[in-house]
Amino acid sequence: MLGGQLGAREFFDPENEVRTRARQLAILIQETQSKGGVVVHTGAGISTSAGIPDFRGPNGVWTCQSRGDDLPKASLPFDQARPSFTHMAILALHQAGLVRFVVSCNVDCLHIRSGLPREALAELHGNCFAERLSACSGMPFALCRAAPQI
Repeated sequence: MLGGQLGAREFFDPENEVRTRARQLAILIQETQSKGGVVVHTGAGISTSAGIPDFRGPNGVWTCQSRGDDLPKASLPFDQARPSFTHMAILALHQAGLVRFVVSCNVDCLHIRSGLPREALAELHGNCFAERLSACSGMPFALCRAAPQI
């Protein structure tokens, strides 16, 4: 199915398993430091705790759309959303040299708002706060040669 399975049930691991897996992950991440760190790939789930709806979850945008339901509403406007604990943890790992790069499917700008440098981030679906020039075929303003030089 294109876009994954919509409305799939969410699973929550017992807290003791989460702690064990977090320790295992921490060891693996530390072991990559000598190789330059890991690349983290994030999606909509990272921003749900910041009040931004996901897409495939039980009440996600695409799930509701496929059922003919009203689309979920963000609990606040995107420009008022703040980075979650997870965004800040990724930033801390980046600052410690353990995360080399972040690839995000999100358009909410929360990685940038966390303090993650733009050069350490690829926003695969763009950024709803980034200006684009049509003369540059949608290229970011800062990279467009047709943009006025400031």
